[in-house]
Amino acid sequence: MALRSPSGTARFNTLRRAVLEWSKRNGLFFALILLVIIFAAVSPRFLTGANVTVILLQISVIGIVAVPGAMLVLSGYVDLSVGSLGALVAITFGIMAKHIGVGPAFAVALAIGVSWGATQGFIISYFSFSAIVVSLGGLAGLYGVAEFISKGLVEYGFGNAFGELGNGTLIGLPVPAWLSFVAFMIGGHFWYRTRYGAHMAAIGSDKSVARSLGISVRRIPIVLYMASGFAAALGGLIVTSQLDGSSLSIGTNLELQVLTAILLGGVAFTGGRGSLFGVLIGVLFTGVLANGLVVANISPFLSDAVVGGALIGAAALDVLYQRLDRIPLREAGGSE
Repeated sequence: MALRSPSGTARFNTLRRAVLEWSKRNGLFFALILLVIIFAAVSPRFLTGANVTVILLQISVIGIVAVPGAMLVLSGYVDLSVGSLGALVAITFGIMAKHIGVGPAFAVALAIGVSWGATQGFIISYFSFSAIVVSLGGLAGLYGVAEFISKGLVEYGFGNAFGELGNGTLIGLPVPAWLSFVAFMIGGHFWYRTRYGAHMAAIGSDKSVARSLGISVRRIPIVLYMASGFAAALGGLIVTSQLDGSSLSIGTNLELQVLTAILLGGVAFTGGRGSLFGVLIGVLFTGVLANGLVVANISPFLSDAVVGGALIGAAALDVLYQRLDRIPLREAGGSE
């Protein structure tokens, strides 16, 4: 019988540990594959091109907003105002488009999103206000402003050019899906290929230590909140384009959908740990689940309940992973 050499055994153990670690951190990926197999078996319509396009449209806005949202959570912050900001931007765009034109109104709407993000980030970073409290204030306040300026009216009819933003296609895929893809590509570059990924994780792990290392613990969160505001504004405009109307219902529950995808994707709510790839899988998981229940003629009202249960399960797994992370340290200590 051939015996494995010590060096071969070490390489095998290293590879096995790497595979197990990846599986542990990306268990949702396997759950997504299982979910696709189940729904494909239940309904032959599930994997058709038309239905895949529907899924991509359903998750596009969530994906766009989830990228900066995940970076904020990684840094120990959170933005719960994205849904209300999307509604405010949509209402503002609808009113201004009738007076100054679609193009200028589009630019102003994006500027509103960035400005709110900068304001929110400045208050949280420089005055040490709770990110949850400030963004919850934004959640209620921005929607209230949207209600006030809209007076319950819906503006519509923004033209075919603007309609391409939410309803157009490019190389066979919806434009919003391409925008979500670009958002993940840009986010992945900063997360994995630049020092800012490590800086965000450091801020989320221990802000005092990060400051002592020369990391800008104030500027980075402000930039991330500005990016979140831009993404929420763009998301609101995409939905406005899809509906060809600016409605107060735009952005409803967006913050919950985004945060669910982020946490399901393995980003720790306390900050300091997470994967943007996991967030992408989380976005896909929520979209596939919601769509699959409809295609399989199962009550869509179960979707929120199932996602809620999955979110609780993800929180439990997060605690388990933190405990498992300590095991190698004890083993190393015991072997000395």
